[in-house]
Amino acid sequence: MVKQIKSASDLTGTQRAAVFLISVGVHRASQLLKLLRDNEIQDITLQIAQMKNINPTVVDQVIKEYYELMTRKSYIMEGGIDIARELLNHAKGAGNSAEMMRKLEAKTGNSAFGLFQSTETSNIVHFLQSENPQVAALILGHMAHDRAAEVLGQLKPEFQADVAYRLATMGQATPEIIAEIEEVIRDQMGSMFTGLEAAKGGPGAVADILNEVTPSTEKALLEVLDKKDSKLAEEIKKRMFLFDDIAGIDDKHMQIIITEIDKNDLTMALKGVQDELLSKFMGNMSTRAAEMLKEDMEAVGAVHVKDVDEARLRIIQKIKKLESSGQISTRKVSEDEVIQ
Repeated sequence: MVKQIKSASDLTGTQRAAVFLISVGVHRASQLLKLLRDNEIQDITLQIAQMKNINPTVVDQVIKEYYELMTRKSYIMEGGIDIARELLNHAKGAGNSAEMMRKLEAKTGNSAFGLFQSTETSNIVHFLQSENPQVAALILGHMAHDRAAEVLGQLKPEFQADVAYRLATMGQATPEIIAEIEEVIRDQMGSMFTGLEAAKGGPGAVADILNEVTPSTEKALLEVLDKKDSKLAEEIKKRMFLFDDIAGIDDKHMQIIITEIDKNDLTMALKGVQDELLSKFMGNMSTRAAEMLKEDMEAVGAVHVKDVDEARLRIIQKIKKLESSGQISTRKVSEDEVIQ
């Protein structure tokens, strides 16, 4: 039985959004949904599907709340980050607004995360190279995955592997540890880097970062990590999507991937691959398209490893984008999940 909601205060931020969209009608709601991310659309539409006979008083309260938020919009410019936080908490609830606030603080330079994100990569690399690997791992844990990958890729190989290992084995940092790191940063890079949030470590953090680096960097790091801790390396690999994993993708989804990726990237990326992976691509093309691909690969001749790495990375990123939008799945289906 669906619980009867008597007041807007009983609603979560997502439920408020659902009520608002229901109230504006299908056409307007569909236009608004186009502006949201896929995961937000899924959360809100799930709430809409679960709602029955909403009390008109609740609808009225929600609409008034949104009206108040719109009329108070200018306060963000006048009141700064604190007012922005208050408005987001009011609109989405404290829990749901945390991630949005982190991004807002990063863009406005109100957090160490934002400052590291905008600092020259060479300066960050120089700073991290002189630090303890644990400190470096903690700082990388605050950065966006693509930015962390860029920095990690420029560290010295031995230090690079050590930092990745520390990040993979790092749990939630305590406030005391954060305070110590703040002190180090204040002493060596100045007062601009203050107010660190809790860093996120663990195998998943390393996997997310490695998914953004070139395959050669990824391979070298995984080999070193495997020597340090084979179980940990395997756990990281399970959370990653590697270029060779494309061979395990369902043929139906492979055909979608082939139509979406750049043909020049495909020609470059398939240079030097195993026969199994090459066959996976060509087997999902028309005979003519497969012949043209083979001709293009022969015509391009010898290529630089760096160019191959970059092409493979772009293909991996495209595949993950297609998966996040729900168009494909990279999950390997086992035999017991299939009925002939």
